[in-house]
Parts: sequence; structure tokens; C-alpha cells
Amino acid sequence: MNQAIQFLEDEYLDSERQAVVFSALDSGRKLTCAMSLVELSNHFGEGEPLTLFDQNRWDIEEMAEKAITLELDDSHGCYWLSI
Repeated sequence: MNQAIQFLEDEYLDSERQAVVFSALDSGRKLTCAMSLVELSNHFGEGEPLTLFDQNRWDIEEMAEKAITLELDDSHGCYWLSI
């Protein structure tokens, strides 16, 4: 695991984006990561989004770490996770 990337426990449900949004620190730089509610339920099953996120935090953080390492951010600097 890349020790320079740390994940904050600041996740929240963004109803406008229809996603769970959370933050990561990469060498001191704060990054925004997001996983759509559709992707979340497709991969982890049905349930309350923040509970699913919390129950699968390690897997989601691993996906986010890969996206950050590969610089897969969108035009707004957000790292959207997809399975």
C-alpha cells in the first residue's frame, strides 16, 4: 500500500451527484473521491449507502488508491471509482 495516500473518515452522501463522496490525502494534497450509488450497490449489494461504504471501506479505499496512483481524475479533479 502507498503510505503517502491516507483516507479521511469524512464520507457523506451527495444527493446531487448520487454518490458517496470522501477525501484522501496524497503527499499532503487533499483529493476528492466518489463512488456512485449505482456502482456501490452493484458491487456491494443493496442497503443504506453510508453503511455499505463503511462495511466495505478497505476495498473502496484500495480502488481509490489505484485511481489516484493512475491519475484517473475527471476534469473537476474528482476520482470516480468504478468496478
